[in-house]
Amino acid sequence: MKHQFISMALISILVSCLSLKTTPKIQSVSTMKQVMTGVDLSSNLLWDTITRDHLFAVAPLHHLEGEVTIINGKMYVSHVDSEDQVFITDTWNVRSPFAVFSHIPFWNSTIETVKINSELELQKLIEQKAKKMRYNLERPFAFRIKGHFDSIAYHIISKPKDEIEHNHELHKKAKKHFFLAKTDGELIGFYSRHHEGVFTHKGSYIHTHFVNDSGTHAGHLEHVTIVGKVEIMLPK
Repeated sequence: MKHQFISMALISILVSCLSLKTTPKIQSVSTMKQVMTGVDLSSNLLWDTITRDHLFAVAPLHHLEGEVTIINGKMYVSHVDSEDQVFITDTWNVRSPFAVFSHIPFWNSTIETVKINSELELQKLIEQKAKKMRYNLERPFAFRIKGHFDSIAYHIISKPKDEIEHNHELHKKAKKHFFLAKTDGELIGFYSRHHEGVFTHKGSYIHTHFVNDSGTHAGHLEHVTIVGKVEIMLPK
């Protein structure tokens, strides 16, 4: 009887695991930790060699001179000029020292009313939504949120061209910070419980970028406030 109970329990666990949604493969190149500590600032990935169809990605630009954000094959390379103004190009002939990306042709989409006031609350929202839709939280996946944002704080890494040395302090110093109130746009991010230091910061399970609807702002998300309806998308 005991063995039968154990067998039934194992079958139940197996069936539960098999019923979880499978998602498109997440690929990463090098690691965030190696870049932030100055171990490897090499241009490890040339974006022009990656298939663009249904491509979603977040990464810093080569030599940490900007940010790379790709949404459904559309490239946003964000820089900061000498007057600390944001300018964005769409060239694919650029490289990144580390990156995370995936090719995702289809998404599960829902419109929901949410209230969040931090990146941590954003992470919890994604976890709750994924769990409810039976995604496997032990495997990395991408996510998107489109709509109106009450506030967005983001940065663009902008390391001086003649600065060769790099470490945590210089990394923080190289960030140019921007704030937007009452703006429409999209968040593209990657969730993982097992890639801290690879493509998420230590203590966080998400790496998220923001692009506004007009394509004049794009970069690494630091803080977000949402009160209202947004479209939440998880990969099919």
